[in-house]
Amino acid sequence: MESLSVRCAIGIAAACLSVAAAGGQMLSEESDTPWQLSLRVGGQYSDNRDGTTTNAQGNFDGIMEPCADFRYRDADRTSVRLTLTPVLKWHSNPRVDQHETDLFGAAGLDLMYRFTPTATLNAGDRLSYSDDSQVIENGITVRRNESCFQNAAYVGVDEALTADAGVGGTVKSASTRYRDDSVAREADSDSLSGDVAPRYLVGCGWTVLGLAGVSEFHEAKTERNRGSTTVTCDTGVEKTFTTDLIGKVTGGYQAVRYDNSDLESAHMMNGQAEMVFQSTAPTRFRVGAGYGYQPPSVSAYSVKKATTLSGTIDHDVLADRLTVSLQGQFVESQYRGEGEEAPGGSEKMTRIGVHSTYYLTKKCALTGGYTFEKWESSLRDSFERNLVDLSVRTEW
Repeated sequence: MESLSVRCAIGIAAACLSVAAAGGQMLSEESDTPWQLSLRVGGQYSDNRDGTTTNAQGNFDGIMEPCADFRYRDADRTSVRLTLTPVLKWHSNPRVDQHETDLFGAAGLDLMYRFTPTATLNAGDRLSYSDDSQVIENGITVRRNESCFQNAAYVGVDEALTADAGVGGTVKSASTRYRDDSVAREADSDSLSGDVAPRYLVGCGWTVLGLAGVSEFHEAKTERNRGSTTVTCDTGVEKTFTTDLIGKVTGGYQAVRYDNSDLESAHMMNGQAEMVFQSTAPTRFRVGAGYGYQPPSVSAYSVKKATTLSGTIDHDVLADRLTVSLQGQFVESQYRGEGEEAPGGSEKMTRIGVHSTYYLTKKCALTGGYTFEKWESSLRDSFERNLVDLSVRTEW
């Protein structure tokens, strides 16, 4: 099976180069049509398909992903973007309950409308059918490719009250529905959130920020209700050091109320910090840190207390040709005990990756990379995973 995966990887690589060469020959000057068509061909190899401590299974996923992207813009007053993306995926080592070949896909719609010179509406929706990496049974990841439907919608309004003051408001909803009935009974979920975020420019590049929001998470498991409601009240500042360098620090208070009446409410202080350097310079970066309540990543729990660290560095080795990116992420999660079925515990996730993108032409790019994952958990299997991916994308 491993040798088959290697042969498939070589085959995909050859296909990538063939498509890249063809793309380079057929691409010409940009067209005025609002439609943009693209094709991505590639694959990813994992040496631990299920995320287990022992008996790790390797797997190679081959992917073919055409995309139709429609964009319309009426100056700065109206914009519309519609994307349609079918995905054909092939598994070299499918599970007993998994097809060798799957057809997935996604459709997205984003709208922007400016009512007045100071008021803007943003709205959108994304529906996808895909394989999900978060399905677990008895604390162990037994399916890395369980298919599900996911729908995420949002509506936001931003109003500039004066030259120095403004306020924004956003409402988001998301739902997940699994095809497997036994998984659906335990993992189907819905979430709804809304927030209001005022801002005030005080001068010298400083802006005072505020946030008041509520989020609800619902997942009625067969043995108990796993839902929760989180209230967040934050304040902070944003500093524009230069046109390219921006820093932001916010913090405040969070409170959680559980749908399970047997659990008492909880509260804590939270905070976030971020620094972004984004420019035309050869090197850009983004670093961030956060602490607070987040939606759970283990299906037995209602909420988690998480400490997160993340960073990304992009460097242009060859201008307009080759970019190398280094990404890192660390998440430490604490789960409160929620009964005999969920006694509580902690887990740590570390992810480090390096990726590069090489543009063979302006509209044809070859991307490849490596990612290392390490999970240390008292709730499920601790494991390590290596991921290697390679793909080519061409558009016209």
